[in-house]
Amino acid sequence: MQCRFHALALWRLGVVWLMALAFASAAWAEAIHPRWVGVWFSETKQRLGVSDQQFNPGTDKCKWAGTRPGKTTSCVAFYEGSVSKAQLTAQVQQAEKGALDMAQRKSMPAADVQSIKDDFKRNQQALDGMPGNVFKVIKVQYPDDQQGAGDCSDYFFIDSKYIYNVINCENAPDAFAIRTYKKS
Repeated sequence: MQCRFHALALWRLGVVWLMALAFASAAWAEAIHPRWVGVWFSETKQRLGVSDQQFNPGTDKCKWAGTRPGKTTSCVAFYEGSVSKAQLTAQVQQAEKGALDMAQRKSMPAADVQSIKDDFKRNQQALDGMPGNVFKVIKVQYPDDQQGAGDCSDYFFIDSKYIYNVINCENAPDAFAIRTYKKS
């Protein structure tokens, strides 16, 4: 009887400990900074809606989690890491070199090469307007992403005027983009 009571007490203690850990993890989740809150539009009229509970790029409805969750069943957004302007500049330069090398290997038509150059010119213009700071990054995770996003990354950060969305795929350097959102 005493052994059974002891096992039951330990089991209950374990459940209480797990509940406390889950509550503490939720309490440690960082709230989104109020500067993000609002409706933002890119130059191509793509919408980003942000509230203290939601981070909604386009038509996606993502719950604000604050920190990277374990397994997700729906879209979530959270803070994770940071990026500096110097890192972004290096990413742009590496992607541009990769895109132009790829265009040369595939003998792309001149119009396609010019389109790639124009895209990177827009990326450079976004970089030129950015302050030389280190920015806290927000990532969005979809249930499908849990298997791994491969060579692609997609993240958001904010300065005093704009939200930036960086899309970078190593296997498709011509798809590198810095999208700028302005508050409406």
